[in-house]
Amino acid sequence: MHGGIGTLKPLVIVTLLAVYNLLPIQATMAAKQFDNTQLLEDAANHDPEAQYTLAHLYLKGQGGIYLDVDYAIRWLELAAASGHRDAAFDLALLYMNGRKVGKDSKKALIWLIKAAELNQVDAMHLLGLVYKENDSDQAVHWLEKAAAAGHAESEEELAGICSKAPDLCGHSNGAGD
Repeated sequence: MHGGIGTLKPLVIVTLLAVYNLLPIQATMAAKQFDNTQLLEDAANHDPEAQYTLAHLYLKGQGGIYLDVDYAIRWLELAAASGHRDAAFDLALLYMNGRKVGKDSKKALIWLIKAAELNQVDAMHLLGLVYKENDSDQAVHWLEKAAAAGHAESEEELAGICSKAPDLCGHSNGAGD
C-alpha cells in the first residue's frame, strides 16, 4: 500500500486540512454532516475545480461549509495559480467590487490580467474596457480576443473604437502587417 492523502480516511483528511489552516475547525464537523470529504480531499490534492467549488461554498456559506471569505480567497488563489480561469476572474471581481474583501484595484488588475491570459472571455472584455481610457492598443488587443471568442459586447465596443481610429484595429487578427 502506498502513502499519500488518497490512502487516508475522510475524517483524517478533513482534520489534517484544519490543522494546516486550510479549513476552519467548524467546517470539519459540517463536512461530516454534508459529506464534503471527497471535495476536501480533491482540493487538498491540488484539483483546481475542487478548489474553486470549495471556495464558492466558503463565499456563500453553503453545503455545510461556514461562510469564511479568507478561506474562500485562499482556495480561489490556489485554483487560479493552477490555471483555473474562472477562479482568477472571480478574484478580480472580488477585489474590484470590494463587497466581501477590501477594494484593491492593484490586486483586481493582477487577477484580471491573469484571467484574460487564461482566455476567460469576460475577463478579456473587461480588461479591454479597463485599458480603453489609457492604452488603446491594449484595449483593442483584448477586445479583439474577446470578440474572436464570440463576446458580442466586445464586438460592439471594438466597432466603436475602430470607427473612430481605424489604424488601431485589425493588427491582432493573425493576418500579419
